[in-house]
Amino acid sequence: MTAQPFPEAGATPHPTGPMAAGSAALFAAGGAAPENRPTALSHLLADVTPAAVHYRRNHYPYPTVDESTWRLPITGAVSTEIELTIRELRRMPVSTRRVLLECAGHRRTEFQPPISGVQWGLGALSQADWSGVALADVLALAGVRDDAVEVVLHGADRGRFPELDGVHSYSRSIPLTKALDPHTLLALDMNGAALPREHGAPVRAVVPGWYAMDSVKWLTAIEVVTSAFTGPYQELDYRFQPAGETGIGARLDVMPPHALLVSIADGDTLSSGHHEITGIAWAGHGVASVEVRVGAGPWELAKITPGPDRYQRVVWRTVVDVAAGQPTVLAVRCTDDTGTTQPTELVWNRRGYVNNSVQTVRVNVV
Repeated sequence: MTAQPFPEAGATPHPTGPMAAGSAALFAAGGAAPENRPTALSHLLADVTPAAVHYRRNHYPYPTVDESTWRLPITGAVSTEIELTIRELRRMPVSTRRVLLECAGHRRTEFQPPISGVQWGLGALSQADWSGVALADVLALAGVRDDAVEVVLHGADRGRFPELDGVHSYSRSIPLTKALDPHTLLALDMNGAALPREHGAPVRAVVPGWYAMDSVKWLTAIEVVTSAFTGPYQELDYRFQPAGETGIGARLDVMPPHALLVSIADGDTLSSGHHEITGIAWAGHGVASVEVRVGAGPWELAKITPGPDRYQRVVWRTVVDVAAGQPTVLAVRCTDDTGTTQPTELVWNRRGYVNNSVQTVRVNVV
């Protein structure tokens, strides 16, 4: 396959990968267009984002699933192909993880020249409590063969993909090591209630620490494969290709460090003096520190309130001193547990992904 242009904003993209034979689920397109909407950053100061305001990223209209006949086949490079019902999944050991999910196209509107795709500004992220079964436990029931390399997650959402013939399901693969990580879930519940249709019911994947395109919704099948998966959402989309580079680009996975201001926005007016400011930060490898800078001053450490593990956002707070006069620029940056710090400038790439550049806001001081 050769790289193709990223679909225009509002375009109706994808699905490849047929629904596994043996699934009795019935799916039908619902609605005229995919729904994509951000979350107000203020919601991320709470421990969990309510399902009703959790951000949504869809490539196709919502599928309709008949849960009474839904089955999840586990096929491919396994000792025994199996098929599970919702009831059987709910009888398995359940765990709950609080996980922040972020779209890889978050802050795409900041790229110049502009890049096509969903025109996300701030807010293409949310945090929720996801409860379900470890994907590793489900794979253990089937028995993964020694020659397996990836696990493909097939979703019910489907449609056309630009420049390709036929209908394609939204399907993504994750390396076997990530699939066997005990934190990778097949989620059945969200924030203590049954998974809503809008967030992938009856079962979705939640792949903590990685960009959300791997957390496939409306699962129809899990396929264990012995060579790299080449579906269009894997090989043509969600690739990082900087200007001047050829080929399909690098696969996106772990979320890089990222911090945002929440209590102050660009263009706000402050009175001269001391102000407490608040924001959030997250990173796939965990947040080590958050720093804030006023104007051309030094970077100063902010106080962070971490969650119990690295998959959550942290809330940070600090006090800044601003003086009346010229507009003042406030900046915030995060460093993760590997020692990686946010870049000052965004890295332009043809699909407008991974904009974790240092956020700045300009405020007026009176």
